Amino acid sequence: MDSPLDSIFQSKYNEFTSSLLEAFPELAEVIKVAESVAIEEREMMYKQMVMPNAGNPKRDMTKCPGMVLPGVYINDAMWASSSERTKDAINQFLGLLTFAITMKDGKSSDFGYNSDSFRAWADTFMDDWRGKMNRSEFDSFTKRFADLFGTTAASGERLPPFPEKLRKGKLVKLAEEIVRELKPEEFGLDPETIKQCESDPSKAFEVIMNSTMRNPEKLQGAMKRIMKRLQDKFQRGEFKPQELAAEAEEMMKEFSENPAFVEMMDSMRKAFSFEGDMEGARAAGQEKSAKLRVAQERMRKELERRKAAKAATSGATSGATSAATSVATSATPLVVPGPTQTDTIEEFASILMGKQGNNKKQGKK
Repeated sequence: MDSPLDSIFQSKYNEFTSSLLEAFPELAEVIKVAESVAIEEREMMYKQMVMPNAGNPKRDMTKCPGMVLPGVYINDAMWASSSERTKDAINQFLGLLTFAITMKDGKSSDFGYNSDSFRAWADTFMDDWRGKMNRSEFDSFTKRFADLFGTTAASGERLPPFPEKLRKGKLVKLAEEIVRELKPEEFGLDPETIKQCESDPSKAFEVIMNSTMRNPEKLQGAMKRIMKRLQDKFQRGEFKPQELAAEAEEMMKEFSENPAFVEMMDSMRKAFSFEGDMEGARAAGQEKSAKLRVAQERMRKELERRKAAKAATSGATSGATSAATSVATSATPLVVPGPTQTDTIEEFASILMGKQGNNKKQGKK
């Protein structure tokens, strides 16, 4: 196999045959024949026998596809008696197989697309099907997209699919609530995009990131509409700051290759940890925990400073100088900053705009 896209095609081809055997056992004989086609011949036969009709992205996905693999034909009666789940699965496999071939070839003249419409189709496909790809498949398609079009998405950066453990997290629910408060007409969003956010967390976070860059004032207005409801959820314990901070930190590791997203998550992590924001901690009923975290963080930094000071003086020849340094260092008090005054609504909005902490008063050391 010449490229990762070849591997994707072959793996999806094999998965498709297995799924078809379960859904249409009466077609077992011809499905087995399609499964036995030599690996080096599968792509050519799919392009010749399937892509012009069933594999054409312009096909009406509600209609019977006909031949779905070389020699495997689904008739109208079979299609009509199939469940919506089976139909969706068939269309998904056909879409991924066609997309893998077309992206590898780098052209879509078979479908009558020019260069602009080809890019638009590829961009839409990546958005629509991201949640149905694993990370390896997504990365392979993204790299090829960048090779062909110069960027990873028409809108800039495209986030990878969220792993299952994060898809069900509280931070994802928070992002979905924020997106629901956005007025589509203010942010240039169509209803379909808003709907996608409900099933694709990556899309929800992309919308928020793009909104912070294009319409920060309007985003702040949306945050004002949602903040009271969020504060109530914090008070009830539905949203726990420490859990949100932990999820933000986990997302930073998961999407470390995306600087803009990492920066936004780091701001959220700091905010939900109430670093330097005792007023916000008090409003969320987390003042005691926040003070403890602040004290622990300052103690950690002080310990690092002492270690650095000791290392810097360890080579000195004067024992007196070293002793004096040790005494001076050990006498340095640990100062926990007092409460700061901040507007909770504006602070949370500023988090999303990458300005967390910029407007705070700094505690004296």
